[in-house]
Order: sequence, then C-alpha cells, then structure tokens
Amino acid sequence: MSGGAITALRSLRFRSLRNLADATLEVPPNGCVIVGPNGHGKTNLIEALLYCEVFRSFRGAQDSAMVRFGAEGFHVEAVTGNGSGAGSVVAAGYDARTKKKKVTLGGSEPERIADAIGAVRGVVLSPLDVALIAEEPRGRRRYLDVLLALTSRGYLDALARYRKALAQRTRASAADMPAFERVLAEAGQVLWTARRDWAVKWSGPYAACCAAMGEPGTARMAYQPRTDGGKGALLEALARTRETDRARGRTSVGPHRDELLLSLEERPVRHYGSAGQQRTAAIALRMIEAEAMAETGAPTLLCLDDAFAELDQVRSRKLGELIEAKSRAGWQIVAAVPKESDVPEVIASLPRWSIQGGRIG
Repeated sequence: MSGGAITALRSLRFRSLRNLADATLEVPPNGCVIVGPNGHGKTNLIEALLYCEVFRSFRGAQDSAMVRFGAEGFHVEAVTGNGSGAGSVVAAGYDARTKKKKVTLGGSEPERIADAIGAVRGVVLSPLDVALIAEEPRGRRRYLDVLLALTSRGYLDALARYRKALAQRTRASAADMPAFERVLAEAGQVLWTARRDWAVKWSGPYAACCAAMGEPGTARMAYQPRTDGGKGALLEALARTRETDRARGRTSVGPHRDELLLSLEERPVRHYGSAGQQRTAAIALRMIEAEAMAETGAPTLLCLDDAFAELDQVRSRKLGELIEAKSRAGWQIVAAVPKESDVPEVIASLPRWSIQGGRIG
C-alpha cells in the first residue's frame, strides 16, 4: 500500500492492559510481525489491536479479566484513517472499581456504545478457531451476530430488541407472554432474514476458500433455522410452545436456537470432519468474514495468531497463498509467531516487533 492509502489501523495506545507494558505504537500500513515466546503477550497485543472493534475481547474474556493485576482499570485508543491528517480516534476505558466502561468516538461519548462499533475492523486467524467448528452452535451464532452487526444495517438494534424480549418472555406470566412474543417475532424476522441472506451469498466463497486450502471434497454452508418462514411462522411456533416453555423457563424456538451448518460431502464437519478438515473450515469462515467486511468498504486488518501452527505442509502452503493474495490487495496483516524461524516466507518482508515480558520493542 502506498503512503496515502486507507489503512485499517494507524496507531494504538494502551495502558494497564493484561501483562502489556503501557505503550503507543505506530502500526505500519502493510502490517507487521510480532515475535516473542509463548506467554509473553503476543495474543494480548492482538486483543488490544482489535478491542475497539466491538469493545470486547475477541477471546470472549470479561473486561475485568483484562485489567493488569493491581491496576484500577485499562484504556485503549486506536487511530484509523489514511497516511496523512489527524485520522479518526476511537477509545475505550474500563474502570474496575465501578465496573463501568466508557467509549468515545472522535473525543465525544456516543449516546450508545453500539453507535461506535466498527471504527476498527479486523479478523483473527488462530488454531483455537477449530472450536468454532467443533463445538456447540452457540459459537457459530455469535460469529454471525458479530459479523452482521458490523456489516448489516439495523441488525444490531434488532439483536438487542430480540435479546431483551427473550429474557422478558422467560420471566413473564402466561398472560404477558404474547406481548413479548410479538417483539421476538418482529426482531427475529430481521435476524432470520439477514442470516439466511448472508449464508446464501457467502456459501460459494466459503466453498471456494475450502478448495483453495486444498480440500478435495464438496464443502457447503447453509443457515438452518428451527422455524422456517419469518415473522408469522415464529409467532405460531412461540404460541405453540408457550406452555412448555413457561414450565421449563426457556424459549425453545427462534434465531437463538438456529444453526450455521457446515458440511463436507453432505456430512457435518463438526461431527465427521478430521482435525485438518475442521481447521480448513475455520480458516474459510474467518477469511470470508474478512471479505464481507472489506466489501462494505472498510479497511481490513487480518491478524494471524500463530495461525500456521498445527497445519500440515499442504494447508500451511495454501494458507500462505491466500494471505499473500490479500496482502497484494492492500490488506493490513499482523502476524504473531513464537520465534523468527516461524515467520512464513509470505510475510517475511513485514517490519518486526519483538515482545518479551509484555514489553514491545
């Protein structure tokens, strides 16, 4: 990328975050390689790079767990924009004493934190992503929710309404349940439609990415709802299950129970895929996640957290080819590896950051 090109992230400042020494970092336009032993803060640094995307840890950690031991809170500030000018500033601070979080965008506090999400856009590839494939549907629903909150207008508001009504219906009396069901059906239709349309649009690129990773079998991705047909069908299903749901203290139908189904040769990868096939499916999901963000015009930051570990030689080479293509397309690549010899040739030319005991040099 040239000096005036749009970058995903220009600089990052943080304090009292995990084991990281307080720092202000200028992020190279093309990205960088973070080299350091395991346990010294590489993943914590990637966590800091992406915190201001949705103001949560990409690892799912609570804010309280991210505060450096003995500190009263943490602060992260990211600057995005082109190579000149002041750039756009987004910041977040968490106070461990009050357990409150404050977010600012351009120096001003938005009415809702949700109004500031997406100022930073990025995706992490990690060996831990295999859990996204191998474990329960909840993780794949969260994958869809985060991605669509960043790329689909109105999705985040609908998700908030749906979750609130879901909690209210669970606690409601039989007489009050229908009122919350109407909200669930209206908001649920937005979620159902966005998820279905996204899966239809990206099923082809998902399969193509699996093939590019060397998978010879036919890979498929499909959204699999428990209730088909949108608002009317969901209302009927909620009414039908009302008595049973009230007795069990849960809501058994709706988008919160749906599945993003990934299959290989018509068999679920979750149950029948080998470890390598599950890693391939996880990489494909992350790559199309980044592609979907890039399609909205957002600069793309691709973070590789020891992403080549546990890959066989063929998959490692194929992943390198995918990353090389994205780097040529102007994506910003940040890769974390334990030692210099682990740096793949495809990113060997990127600037180096070293990290030892949380100190970045």
